[in-house]
Amino acid sequence: MSISLLGIRHHGPGSAKAVLSALEANPPDCLLIEAPADSEPMASHIQSFNPSILQSLAPPVAMLIYDPKDLARASYLPFAEFSPEWQAIAFAKQHNIPVRFMDLPMELHFALDEAERQNPQAALELLEKMTPEERQFRADPMGHLARLAGYTDSERWWEAMFESAGNGAEIFAAIAKMMAALREGTEESARTLQREAYMRQTIRQAQKDGFQNLAVVCGAWHVPALENIEKQKASADAALLKGIKKIKTTATWIPWSYDRLTFSSGYGAGIISPAWYELIFTEGKHAATHWMVRVAMLLRNEDLDASSAHVIEAIRLAEALSTMRGLALPGIDELREAAVTTICEGDAEKLQLIENKLVMGQKVGSVPDNIPVVPLQRDIEQWVKTTRLTKYWESPDEEWLGATATAPQGGIDLREESGRMKSYLLHRLHLLDIPWGRLMELNRHQSAGGFKEFWKMKWSPDFAIRIIEKGAWGNTVEEACTRFLKQKTEETTTLPALTTLVKQTLNADLPAAFDLLLRKLENLAALATDVYHLMEALPPLAQIVRYGNTRGTDVRAVEQVVQHLVPRICIGLPAAVPNLDEDASREAHERLMGVHRALGLLNDPAFFGPWYDCLAAIADNGRVNGILTGACTRILFDKKIRSETDTATRMSYALSPATPPLEAAQWLEGFLQGSGLLLLHNNVLWNLLDAWVDGLTYETTFRGTLPMLRRTFSRFPAPERERMLGLAKQGQVVERVMEVVDYEEGRAGRVVPVVRRLLIGEGVKN
Repeated sequence: MSISLLGIRHHGPGSAKAVLSALEANPPDCLLIEAPADSEPMASHIQSFNPSILQSLAPPVAMLIYDPKDLARASYLPFAEFSPEWQAIAFAKQHNIPVRFMDLPMELHFALDEAERQNPQAALELLEKMTPEERQFRADPMGHLARLAGYTDSERWWEAMFESAGNGAEIFAAIAKMMAALREGTEESARTLQREAYMRQTIRQAQKDGFQNLAVVCGAWHVPALENIEKQKASADAALLKGIKKIKTTATWIPWSYDRLTFSSGYGAGIISPAWYELIFTEGKHAATHWMVRVAMLLRNEDLDASSAHVIEAIRLAEALSTMRGLALPGIDELREAAVTTICEGDAEKLQLIENKLVMGQKVGSVPDNIPVVPLQRDIEQWVKTTRLTKYWESPDEEWLGATATAPQGGIDLREESGRMKSYLLHRLHLLDIPWGRLMELNRHQSAGGFKEFWKMKWSPDFAIRIIEKGAWGNTVEEACTRFLKQKTEETTTLPALTTLVKQTLNADLPAAFDLLLRKLENLAALATDVYHLMEALPPLAQIVRYGNTRGTDVRAVEQVVQHLVPRICIGLPAAVPNLDEDASREAHERLMGVHRALGLLNDPAFFGPWYDCLAAIADNGRVNGILTGACTRILFDKKIRSETDTATRMSYALSPATPPLEAAQWLEGFLQGSGLLLLHNNVLWNLLDAWVDGLTYETTFRGTLPMLRRTFSRFPAPERERMLGLAKQGQVVERVMEVVDYEEGRAGRVVPVVRRLLIGEGVKN
């Protein structure tokens, strides 16, 4: 009876090759893998003889193990093609060798996690006993060996010693001795001791079942605890595991991605360079050459220079660096340095492109259709196929939906059935907190009638657990969204939040939830007394009224709510804005402008009179901050409610010497509202501003006013600022009186119909 202990580094390509070498040299009659025992049925899907699964279950993938009653309890077990465990299981399947998972089941892990949350002090006792040096060692024991060998980090050292060196099966004996030396005299955590006790129990059970030649693939750290198993008491291991409650778990496969295999993703067993590790596994000693060739191809695809000579010199430089540093083969650091020096010609900015594609990698795995998943996921996948969004599904690349060479930002047309279906799906997933697509607001298209939406698509593996979580709301996307919205409606107590929910519901085309939302909206709108809440609620409702018909939605009920909101805003706003400080006034200004734009969107003449009266009351109130009075004055001028003469008089008062400079600057900021065109085309207003600035004294007022003026004028486009500079150099602008000349009415009359048609769309009379 023999036990081969194969201590590996998770996701190590060198470890994977050494494991295969050991298994081929001494094929076991049972393979034991360090993985949670309750996920063991999932091993049957790896390299199965079913051709459809062979084509679909492609790493990187992860086992998702979760508590179906509490989805906050979930754990991922990722695999890449170069993961030793993956290769070992595939070998066992191909040779009909039984596979058993031997790590502590997640059903026990979850129970222990719950016990630790209830008694956190117990988990801290071991840390409190340790010195800072011991804590550093326990956090990264391999880092201790790396520092002794002259390396700055354990990842780089392990890669040089074990992953790139091309070791055979004999390396495992050396690893076992190294781990035994590292663990000598250390005190393990209670969880580690429980895990290793369960591993030993699994090994004993395999021996009892008659297996004579066991192969154990586990993390190198655990090898010393599994040696000489006959000398360790089974009763002691049973005592460590006695009394732990079990929490029932469910397991499935989900797609994973290379970026989620890295340390930077927060994965504890992460690696630095998944794409490079894949090359080490598939290409061996030629990995450096293949990597440099891919660098050149990548840069060429980006229309950057990269010749064959560059590649040859880069490979030579990488090999020279590895020789100088005593390495068997170039590592990722040598490759980076060589690529930047030669192919990138010293341009470090190109390195970021290489990092994303060839160091970290953007590979995503796939999972077959016949692996059990929640019904909601099946429905989502069917929607993805129906809406022809398959190319974006499970893709980690951020892409514009529908992007083409001529339209790089793509876009979907809501007037077309296919466009609406895509929009419905993406909005519904967003409601379920699965933001596969992000709706992008492009100002240049917002005035086009709302017939287009622009989305950026990017998949995250986290969405898998969210789909399972939301599966509790229903078996289809529509059903889950409807139930979720109904509960959300009952929980929402503020008018702005509810109006946002109404807009989301309409965008997602969920009529079953709409009636309940509208009843709640009418009730809240009737009871709301905070004018700011009313103002915040109006813009989303205005968009619904204006663009709802784009989606074929009946918006008459929303129109009734708007009819009630607008008069209450007009009545309440003038009393809400006096005596506010600058910050509060800016907040009120944002809401005021939002209401103004919303009323322009609605374009209902019945609203204009009360709204302009409201603005006039604010503009004439001396107790209101200048940002608001200036903005209201500007709106009234633009809408021709107040004449140029009246506006000039008010500007003269606001900028008079009697007005403190800071207050005058605030009024000016509100009046200009980010555009200087008014000043450029109105000489009277420009001269008033020029005279005011000219009258500021440097020592007393100009220095204090300058920051606000700079902030105001910096928002103007560069051409406007240049023209203002030219006017300022001239001083006061003198009005030019144009000479009136006679013209021929007959000739002019010929072009009038064409001009009328261009301006107001009237037909040309014959």
